This record gives sequence, C-alpha cells and structure tokens, in this order.
Amino acid sequence: MPIVPAIPYILAAASTAATVVSTEDAKKADSAAASTSTQIAQYNANVDAADSAQIDEDTQQNIDNMRSDAATYMSRQQTAFVSSGVVGNTGSALAVRAATAGQFAMKEQQAWQDSQAKEETLASEAQAGIAEGAAQADQYDLEGQAAVLSGASKVAGQLYSYNQQGLFGSSSPNAGGVSPSTNNLSNQLF
Repeated sequence: MPIVPAIPYILAAASTAATVVSTEDAKKADSAAASTSTQIAQYNANVDAADSAQIDEDTQQNIDNMRSDAATYMSRQQTAFVSSGVVGNTGSALAVRAATAGQFAMKEQQAWQDSQAKEETLASEAQAGIAEGAAQADQYDLEGQAAVLSGASKVAGQLYSYNQQGLFGSSSPNAGGVSPSTNNLSNQLF
C-alpha cells in the first residue's frame, strides 16, 4: 500500500495512542496525588504526636520546677515565721502554710489540665488530618477512575468515528449487509 492512503490509518492510530497515553498519565497523576495526600496527612499526624509528647515533657518539667520553687518558698516562709518568734507548726502560721501549699497544688493541677487539653486537641487534629488525607486520597482515586473511563469513552468514540469514515473497511453502518446501492442495482435488474 502506498504511503498516501495509509496516512489516515497512521493519524487514527496516533490519535488513539495519544488518548490512551493521556488517560494513563492522568491516572498516574491522580494515584501520585492520592499517595501524597496520605503521606502528608500521616506526616502532620506524626508532627502533632511529637508536639503532644513535647507538651507532656514540658509540663512535667514545669511542674517539677513549680514544686522546687514551692518547697523553697515554703522553707523561706517557715524560716521567716521562726525568725520572727512565731512557731510555724501551729495556729495561724500553720494555716498560712497550708493555704500556700494549697495554692501551689492548684497551680500544678491547672498546669496538668492545660497540658491535657492541648494534647487532646493535637490528638483530635491528628485524627481529623488523617481522615481528611484519606478522603482526599479517595477523591484522587475516583478522579483517576473517571479519567480511565473518560479515556476509554474517547477511544471508543474515535474507533466508531474511524469505522464510519471507512478506515476499517466498508463505510456503511450495515455490518456485513448489502449496501443500499447494490440493493438498488439488484432491484433494477429484475
């Protein structure tokens, strides 16, 4: 077959191949985006977990410092009572020391509560981030599937069009039937 009549076949094959490659590239891109979304969500969750652990360590250190400062303060308070001639283990001096110890304990408790609230917030954010990443990955997967379906539809449309143009044989939509012009010729002969 000479090259000129083959040009429509070559163009049809190239166009169909380009559609298939484009579809495959779209699917790969969507798969990569889905994987990236999942990885980012997991990374962010790991960062939140690390932040939570750091908050816990910082809180423990702060409470240890508070206890040390409280012990120093209470010791100085006791020394002040004794140096002024007041017995620190009885009466109003004891009440002052008890109130001071209670205030320090309340500060410790508040520090723990604040720390726990921050850690719970980070844990919730991590779970939400993972769920969001999974949802985004699912969306990308669906987009990839839609790209494949769209590409298959385009290829089918191209093949149908090429068939209608006669690139695969008869240009007639009657597959295997007698063409109308032959049928008319037969009617004229009889």
